[in-house]
Amino acid sequence: MEQIVDLKSRYEWKQVEAPKTWRPKMLGEELIGFFGGKTLRNGRYGQYEVVLVHVPRRGSFMISGTRVSQLIDAAGIDIGWPVRVAWRGQMTLPEKEGDEEKKYMKLFDVFIAEGDPVSPGDLPAIKEQDNA
Repeated sequence: MEQIVDLKSRYEWKQVEAPKTWRPKMLGEELIGFFGGKTLRNGRYGQYEVVLVHVPRRGSFMISGTRVSQLIDAAGIDIGWPVRVAWRGQMTLPEKEGDEEKKYMKLFDVFIAEGDPVSPGDLPAIKEQDNA
């Protein structure tokens, strides 16, 4: 018991918050914050990747979509880098033989800031979730 008390008093603790899913409604809507990394989620069609963005005074958000993930990869940024993501709508993908329903791709523009990132330790902690 003494070890637990020692551990508790040795550190300053931040409460972990679960990220919210970003669901933009209007074309051009933006999310501006700091890149928090990428993680896998479980969904209706299996695993998919989400991008985490920490927005000051609003919390942390998850953004899903192949396009945003590819653009973040292409940017080559590290955790803590200032990032701006703009919603550009979605496009209908060409139908393939065997498709039972139409498929869509989310469209985003990603902008990265020039300058210095924040330290990853200054970003809020994110709690892992089991499902999307």
